[in-house]
Amino acid sequence: MQQMSLIRNFWGSVTGRHGSRSTEKSRLRQDAEVKEVIQDSSSTPKVRRRMQIKSVDHYWNVHDNVWTHRNNDSSVPAELAEPIGSGAGPDEWKGYGFVVVRKLPFNRQDTIRFRIVLKDSHLISVCRGIIGEVPNLSWNSEPLELDPLLLISFFPQLEDHEKQLQSSASHTQEEEIILDGLSTLLDWLRTNYRATLAKISSLTAHDEITFDLLCAILVPRSILVTRDHATSELRCLRLLSTTRNDEVYTLSCESVAMASPQDGSVEEGSPDYSLDDDSDEVTAQSSRIRAGGRAFGTHISMVYVRNFEGTQKISRLSIHPLRYHHDPDGLKAALIKRGRKWASLNGVHHVYYRGLAGIQGRESYVRYNVHSRIMVDRSNFVRLQPNYAGVPKPSSENRLVQLPAESSIIWTHAKEQEPFGLTDDQLLLTSPVVYGFSLADKYWLEFNVQHITPVVWNPETFEGLLLPSDRKTLLRSLVEAHDSDSGFDDFVRGKGQGLVINLFGPPGVGKTLSAEATSEHLRRPLYVVGSGDLGTKSSELDRNLERIFDIATCWNAIILIDEADVFLEQRSLHDMERNAMVAVFLRHIEYYRGILFLTTNRITTFDEAFLSRIHVALHFNELTAPTKVQIWHSFIKKAGIADGAVSEDLIEKLAQRDVNGRQIKNACRTATSLARSRGQELGYAHLEEALSAMEEFVTEFAAMKG
Repeated sequence: MQQMSLIRNFWGSVTGRHGSRSTEKSRLRQDAEVKEVIQDSSSTPKVRRRMQIKSVDHYWNVHDNVWTHRNNDSSVPAELAEPIGSGAGPDEWKGYGFVVVRKLPFNRQDTIRFRIVLKDSHLISVCRGIIGEVPNLSWNSEPLELDPLLLISFFPQLEDHEKQLQSSASHTQEEEIILDGLSTLLDWLRTNYRATLAKISSLTAHDEITFDLLCAILVPRSILVTRDHATSELRCLRLLSTTRNDEVYTLSCESVAMASPQDGSVEEGSPDYSLDDDSDEVTAQSSRIRAGGRAFGTHISMVYVRNFEGTQKISRLSIHPLRYHHDPDGLKAALIKRGRKWASLNGVHHVYYRGLAGIQGRESYVRYNVHSRIMVDRSNFVRLQPNYAGVPKPSSENRLVQLPAESSIIWTHAKEQEPFGLTDDQLLLTSPVVYGFSLADKYWLEFNVQHITPVVWNPETFEGLLLPSDRKTLLRSLVEAHDSDSGFDDFVRGKGQGLVINLFGPPGVGKTLSAEATSEHLRRPLYVVGSGDLGTKSSELDRNLERIFDIATCWNAIILIDEADVFLEQRSLHDMERNAMVAVFLRHIEYYRGILFLTTNRITTFDEAFLSRIHVALHFNELTAPTKVQIWHSFIKKAGIADGAVSEDLIEKLAQRDVNGRQIKNACRTATSLARSRGQELGYAHLEEALSAMEEFVTEFAAMKG
């Protein structure tokens, strides 16, 4: 009983205010006595030791002009003050489980701040096990200072651990010490943050929260749900840490990103992305890894949650914990599945895309409606746009997995199931965005993974080419031989290894289709370039050809330069700029290693130097009536007109019209639009109407031209 009285006397004394140094020494002696294990005999029940708490003020001593500590009576509840600040732990605090430091501001109008300084090794161990590693917190530091709101964030987990220990039938001495320390800490939180904990419990039970209490649900290492700024798709991030000022919570979040397979040094990255001023802002802090092969790494981004008034539904916040989503398990499974598809697209892939894609402009995010084949190629996206701020760039220290270099550029459904060394937890944190190039729009864009599908090849297109059989056989033999890489080289290394094919003839007779059919036959990407894409000056032409040939080599793509006459014309003594452009074009096509198609209309104006650089030239004549019948049949079938709806006599009648293949295609497309707008079945009348309108325009144009 005397020993229990000693404990009670001590418990009362630690909350009193002491002004003398001798009284403090007396308190320390009492502390040491209380910590002794009390047990007189085997029949005497054990008395549980109660961990001791010390409360001090950290204040500015105006007499000595230094910050120092003094005992206090804890008369100010902790939850009434903003618990942000710093505390200190002198050696005299070793006898306590933890010390509550109340920092009194130099300016009385500023906020009082609190810190919990953990001293007991068992209490530190249990807190470290539950809270884990948090940025800017070292569990080995001395003094070990914790923000009380960090403990509030983990209060449910700490309380669950306490209940687990209490439910055990028997305890070891170490478990008794751990339970005592944890209970003491939780009791202090329950006492000093009673109103806060009650409000958190009441609000979260109804899926609600206030701005001041966001820390209760923003628990480090928890999975958060937000919307991707580019695609508006839901995605997950892992919360690392949270800091707050009066108006903004700053969330440091982790995600999984692709790393550029480029050789070289690690370079610092620029901000990931940002939103408008009136919305939550997202920025990033990371760096780019440049390593051989394909790799994944972690990417750190900062999410800023702005102040809001009153209560908000947690699930309606722009970023919130996954557990508050209406279907967390379903969403998690869907995002992991999407993550597998995303991971399968690391490297270079030729795929089809149908949907919105975008790019961050100088002032806003610009979106395009893309319906075309694309090249997914993050490496070249970063390489050719080094200042673009929208690509997450993991640092070399944060690399998760390094994969062998990918040589294939064909993506299939089978690859979607390969995890590529990533766990489900890591796949959950992947992005809904891949970076690449739209072959039809000729833009580097950010693409939504969900809208990507494999390319559906049409090898029959090559068989349908309206070429003489011997010419078609020659073309097939040449492209297949080049595709197999025979290894033939020029006397000068790297020179003359390409295949240059000139397709010449009037417009609309199948020149472009021949290049497209070759692409389908070889199952390789087709990169179509117009003469206007190459520039009007020799310096522009040199730069653009260098870039296009370089990219096409990376993609193993076939290049089609349409209307290339301007670059092939005979040089003269009077136009030095055009002479320079011809020389640049000659040099580039001679050293290009891939398949290059050139379509031209005026072969008689060619510079003689090109004759030796063109491996085969295919002449396309004006379409004959039987050829037009085949083309009409083909496009009528594609337009969806039922068999027999347009008789053979009518098709032969259409074939007598003076139109080329491109005009036939346009007429079928226009007729389809006319029928759809009128709610009618597509038929001969619509084809006739579209063709007549087209011929009328051509006639008027010829008359005006004189």
